Amino acid sequence: MARDQGFSGVVKRVAAAATVWSAILVVAGGCAERASVERAAAAKALKRPNVLVFFDDQLRPDACGVYGGQNITTPNIDRLAAQGVLFTNAISMCPLCTPFRGMLQTGRYPTHTGVVLNWIEINPRQRGIAHIFRDAGYHTGFIGKWHLAAGRLKRAGKHNATPADHERVDKAIKAYVKENPESEYVPPGPERLGYEHWQAFNFHCEFQRAPYYEDSPKRLIMPRYETDAEMDMAIAFMRRQQAEGQPFFLMVAPHPPHPPFAPDFCPAGYLEQIREDLVWSPNVPEDHRHRRKPLEARCYYAMAKNVDDNVGRLMDFLEASGLAEDTIVVFTSDHGEMMGSQGRENKMVPYREAVNIPCIVRWPGRIAAGRQIDALCTPVDHLPTLCGLAGLAAPSECDGLDLSGVLLDTKRIERDAVLMANYVSHWDYFDSGTLWPEWRGVRTPRYTYAKWLGGKEELYDNIEDPYQMQDLASSEAHQDTLATLRTRLAELLAEAHDDFLPGTAYADWYDDERNLVKTALGPVER
Repeated sequence: MARDQGFSGVVKRVAAAATVWSAILVVAGGCAERASVERAAAAKALKRPNVLVFFDDQLRPDACGVYGGQNITTPNIDRLAAQGVLFTNAISMCPLCTPFRGMLQTGRYPTHTGVVLNWIEINPRQRGIAHIFRDAGYHTGFIGKWHLAAGRLKRAGKHNATPADHERVDKAIKAYVKENPESEYVPPGPERLGYEHWQAFNFHCEFQRAPYYEDSPKRLIMPRYETDAEMDMAIAFMRRQQAEGQPFFLMVAPHPPHPPFAPDFCPAGYLEQIREDLVWSPNVPEDHRHRRKPLEARCYYAMAKNVDDNVGRLMDFLEASGLAEDTIVVFTSDHGEMMGSQGRENKMVPYREAVNIPCIVRWPGRIAAGRQIDALCTPVDHLPTLCGLAGLAAPSECDGLDLSGVLLDTKRIERDAVLMANYVSHWDYFDSGTLWPEWRGVRTPRYTYAKWLGGKEELYDNIEDPYQMQDLASSEAHQDTLATLRTRLAELLAEAHDDFLPGTAYADWYDDERNLVKTALGPVER
């Protein structure tokens, strides 16, 4: 795995300098004051940076001005990009909430962690990013939507494909919640994957009076709109760590902009700011319901506009507090939202609106401002990259690449393609061939290739055809490209130990309470 030596090299050189000055202090006792100053300078240089990862749910890049968005202005996200590095080819890999979160926390493929759909219990015995930073002396914190627990679906079974399934599932959920009214509480311990500070919930869509939990199953209510309240919590957390002089590693994960897209779920005063004559991508059919009645889309953009305002609050706090230069900020999202593109809604498909995500990284004075990078960036890369920037060692089993050298402009990563996947055809159940049929795909800097479980293939040139309106899979002129990408898919599937199974097959990876019992690598000890 590629490792950047830039920051870690600085650490070694500073440590060596500190040793030299210690020797000078011993030999030249009369220079004690000077040696003290030099040691203080060395200690400051050795201080590890704070890390703040802000990722919301379902924000597609082209909702943001810096990515070409036209329906809202996003001056704060744009300002963050101007002060840092913007990835133009950031890819979700698996455009679904829980699989993204599994990749983000572990740096591993879904087939290696077993996290292939929503509402499952992540393996608590594995080492994640918060463990690494906690063990390096950081105070770790998580605020917002966790969605790496089974929650109220704990005993809902594994399938929901038939009317009989629907009835059984509904009864099972109601019975479980009656018995466990705080079903979205994740207790302190291994299930939190190394996070110490906790103001979070597993899942809900109650954005106006959002429930959350700390270290007991007592339901707490956010006093403001969810994203606003979570930023309040984040600022309070960072202020405390600054006062205590301890570096922090914090993830903030707001749920909006996520369905329901309705006025009652929007932050107050934001829907009125959204234009009624929305600009639509050319791949949204003229007769699609969102174009005919754009209220839901306007609600989506109202939530996204609120995200931008909170990015502004974050940046203002970091700058006013003096933390900005000592804090790496990552802004991203778990996946996009189709919103009528290709005639589709939601996610779980291989198209740009679902798999492309925003990704901006800022570290003033270390990462040169205002750059755009076309290197492929994925959720499994965040763990090794942040470790690389902070001078920490990533676990050897990590599947991602360390892109810290790319960010610091000290090296180039030659990555030609990344794997994309949708493992199940229902976001919450181990079904096959129903709402969102299974597929695997390859994303290169230029092409998107997808193969569906039934055998159908699609190929798009993302440079010549950015809205993916012309499928080139049957084009004689592109058969060599198609053959190359077929081979590349086979190689990537082998790397991920992915047998391209139907969604029903993954039910065997979990017991009846959605605890992981095995992955593509074999049995899992709990």
